[in-house]
Amino acid sequence: MNFDKFVSSVSHNRVSRLSWAAGLSGILSICLWFNAVYAAVDSDDDGIPDSSDNCVYVSNPDQRDNVTAFILGHGDKWKTSFEPLWAPADKSTTRVYVGGTIQVSVTDYTWSSDGKKIEFTTAPKLDDEVRLVVLEDKDGRGDKCSPDLTVDFDGIPDEGDNCPLVYNPYQEDTWGTSEGDACETGSGISEIYQVWAKIYEHSNYNGIEEVIRVDDVLLAGNAIGDDAVSSIRVGPHTAVYLYTLPNYGGISEFFGNDDSDFMDNQIGHDTVSSIRMYSTAPIRATKIDAGIDFWSGNKGHVGHISTAQLQTLVSGGSGNSIILEHEYVDSVQSITVTYNGSGDYVVSTTTIVGTLDETSHFHYEGVADVATTVVVTATPTPTPTPTPLPATVVMEASENKYIVQSGDYLFKIAVLHNTSVQSLVLANNIENADLVFKGQVLILP
Repeated sequence: MNFDKFVSSVSHNRVSRLSWAAGLSGILSICLWFNAVYAAVDSDDDGIPDSSDNCVYVSNPDQRDNVTAFILGHGDKWKTSFEPLWAPADKSTTRVYVGGTIQVSVTDYTWSSDGKKIEFTTAPKLDDEVRLVVLEDKDGRGDKCSPDLTVDFDGIPDEGDNCPLVYNPYQEDTWGTSEGDACETGSGISEIYQVWAKIYEHSNYNGIEEVIRVDDVLLAGNAIGDDAVSSIRVGPHTAVYLYTLPNYGGISEFFGNDDSDFMDNQIGHDTVSSIRMYSTAPIRATKIDAGIDFWSGNKGHVGHISTAQLQTLVSGGSGNSIILEHEYVDSVQSITVTYNGSGDYVVSTTTIVGTLDETSHFHYEGVADVATTVVVTATPTPTPTPTPLPATVVMEASENKYIVQSGDYLFKIAVLHNTSVQSLVLANNIENADLVFKGQVLILP
């Protein structure tokens, strides 16, 4: 080979290799740039980049992927069997709905021997939607992007959902009201109750029993039900009124103590339809973000316990106590909070000279009892429709005053503060005892 040609050939190949390497480097750079840009794209602005988002175009920062649902069809052809596109191997988390009504396994339907087809005892009615809902099915597609999950994305058909606008696939109904816990007012674990009564089906505290912590306008649907109460136990600092008609109507009777037999009472056996409850506790417990606050009707703010202190208290088990130094009222040296198990507590104040003063009970399930953690089953013991407890007492340390809250009336305020309606009328120059206004400041005699 000619030397000049050889040199030229080598130079050409070298340039070609350099050009190829430069081109490859450029391609790699473009790919890396593209991946970086794509990874940073967040089409639904939920904080999760598209590359990791299980529901790219619908905001779902929680990335919830717990439910799969299929509309299998309708009863237009009076079919007795439906085969879903996919049938879970584990049928324990599967629910079947027809026209919004949950079906009972074995009684209403069965799975075929190969586990792929749902067979109904009675064919669904005309136009009834047949739906399969599988809980805890993580299919990699976020619930908000899954089809047929209804308005709240929990898969339960709206007409059969006990809380149709709030995600609650397990349909928890701890209170037995047919309104799901997720939609209940005042039924959450953050609520504090300072009243309780236990009503019994029969005299001498026998038969079906039920603990009541809140007002109930109608006992029908409860564990005991309407017109079925014959005895009652009343908790500390609790005032109870029982009524023979729903919505606190008919004959009423006051109970401040236990009563083993209604035979000779005004209301009698098997006549109770509604119940109202009031707290007469000298110390009110109120939930705050940082724990629980305590207010005395006589002294004002007497202290609080933090969430961390509550957790320490409960972890010690029933009977454990914690003493908290006091810095709000001169006459109070400290407060003591004792845990009695199952969400029950006692709070008491100690005077500056070291003597026990006011004591109140309260019930709070916001801190789990590690030793006796309660697992809610699919069929919990029903309790009544909860309504908000009497409004938080707002006190001033220098004077005994009460600011009227929405829903208040003089008798209720009198019961809460161990006084009478007449005393409130005289102390506040009230012309009409049946009329008080929200925000009105009352002097407590």
